[in-house]
Amino acid sequence: MAQPATHITSIARHAYITKTPLWQQRDALSRKSGPHATVYMVNGDRYLGEWLANKKHGNGTYFYNSTGSIYEGEWANDMRNGFGTFAMPIMNASAEKQNGNGTKSRNKAGSPTGADVAAVLETAVEKAAKREQHHAVAARDEALLLRKVYAGEWKHDKREGKGTYFYEDGSWYEGMWANDQKDGWGRMNYIDGAVYEGEWHKEMRHGQGILLSPSGDRYEGMWLDDAKEGPGKFIYKTKRQLYEGEWSKGLPKCGILVDLPPLPGQLPRKYPIPEIKLADANGVLEHQREELRETRITRMMRDEA
Repeated sequence: MAQPATHITSIARHAYITKTPLWQQRDALSRKSGPHATVYMVNGDRYLGEWLANKKHGNGTYFYNSTGSIYEGEWANDMRNGFGTFAMPIMNASAEKQNGNGTKSRNKAGSPTGADVAAVLETAVEKAAKREQHHAVAARDEALLLRKVYAGEWKHDKREGKGTYFYEDGSWYEGMWANDQKDGWGRMNYIDGAVYEGEWHKEMRHGQGILLSPSGDRYEGMWLDDAKEGPGKFIYKTKRQLYEGEWSKGLPKCGILVDLPPLPGQLPRKYPIPEIKLADANGVLEHQREELRETRITRMMRDEA
């Protein structure tokens, strides 16, 4: 009797799955792109703005919960990038009264401390919770006044390019930034009325620059590590004198001091500077300049080592 034919069917051990798993579908739906309403972070921060591939990208506003600070501007790849404004909180009068016995604690920079901000935020949120929970965030923001700190360009989450920084004491800087520091050409307006305009490097006056003091005195010359260093001239407005020569660590070392013509309405100096009687005055100055330059180079090499 003939045996029936046997057919062997092979089954692929790992068949290709054409249907996307549910977890991948849900993950794709959760990835944010384009404009979105307020998104709350796990640490309490908030972001309102545009997204791309689940990252902050485009224009948006970020609220820092721990400090009350706000950044409003451009983003790229989840970092502040482009033009943007950063503001920090200051306390209004009613908020200060809520802080313990009405005392105001400040850190060394004069800004409200983390405890100050936390106390105001906690009081505001508690009041809002008694009314409606969804109003808590709005009430908290109303309890803080904002002070603009920086407005300008950013790159990779740091100040980079042209921007203006406003200090709490009332002074401000307008100019170039690099790696979150003043770097390049810029103008600093000090609270006492002095103005410096020139080159900066790593937050310090460095290079060619002009300093105009509140009294009207004026320095034009070189700077190194935030001090006058190298060739420069200083004009004494009231004394009507001009010093031109070498500077070291902020002090004049060797140069020429001459009288300037009196201003309209001023009388000539009673005791003018006497004439130099040295046989080789220029040679003496040049010898001192060389010594200063050698000392300066040695000091700079030691600092870099």
